[in-house]
Amino acid sequence: MENRVLIPLDGTESIREILLYVQSITPREQTEISLLHVLPQTGGGNRPAAHMNEISSTLTAAGWSVSSDIRMGDPVDEIVKFTILMPATLLVMSTHGRSGMDKIREGSVTEQVLRQSPCPVFILHSTRAEPADHRSQDLFNKILVPLDGTEMSASILECVERFAKMHDSEVILFHDELDSGHSEEKKAAIKMALQDQSVKLANAGLKVSLDMSTYKRPIREILDKIDEMGIDLVSMATHGESGTRRALDESVTAEVIRHSNCPLLVWSAEPQCPPAA
Repeated sequence: MENRVLIPLDGTESIREILLYVQSITPREQTEISLLHVLPQTGGGNRPAAHMNEISSTLTAAGWSVSSDIRMGDPVDEIVKFTILMPATLLVMSTHGRSGMDKIREGSVTEQVLRQSPCPVFILHSTRAEPADHRSQDLFNKILVPLDGTEMSASILECVERFAKMHDSEVILFHDELDSGHSEEKKAAIKMALQDQSVKLANAGLKVSLDMSTYKRPIREILDKIDEMGIDLVSMATHGESGTRRALDESVTAEVIRHSNCPLLVWSAEPQCPPAA
């Protein structure tokens, strides 16, 4: 199969949510789906297995190629190992995010897997999985791509280009130009680089625009734009200074993951992309 999608399960996922987004992300005829549940060393009862069987049966009945596996051990370690062994081209994971007063605990399984994943991770919020307008088609009309002016953050653009072409999406490149702490000369160079990236995507046939904020609040600005612009997907790379990745829970990416009202396509690895569908 050209696309190999791994979906780790913990027993809380919505079958409708998984089917809705998987069938939108990747072509059924070119995709192999693997379901994985990791049991703690003390065991986890029969509920996760029954939940996985129900999801597997639903996907199979819809015509998907599906396999299932149960492992025992640390969830993060086992998910990363399985991703490498497949090898997976995409991980699809749910996170409980934050809804009202319910805040995600620091260092969730999703965030820890993301730090080590060798492939992009598509992240859904179990508390707000469906589009706000409840549509079931054209789920990715608008993609917001936050960039900080570094080559590492721009490494996600090749994946964005492929994804946007597949879904005929509009791409909005976002940068908070006052947040970098750079000199005026450096800021001008970053702005030029972003403009060049915008032109490159446009020349590839995409609908693209560039949004330069001056509010010096990148997290708040990203979250506000998701709501104001009706963003369907946020796509970003996470990294630390000078290419060294800092802890994800200290990064802008982590905060966007926890608070976003739409799914995310995120990668913290070196720039490689899953095969084009």
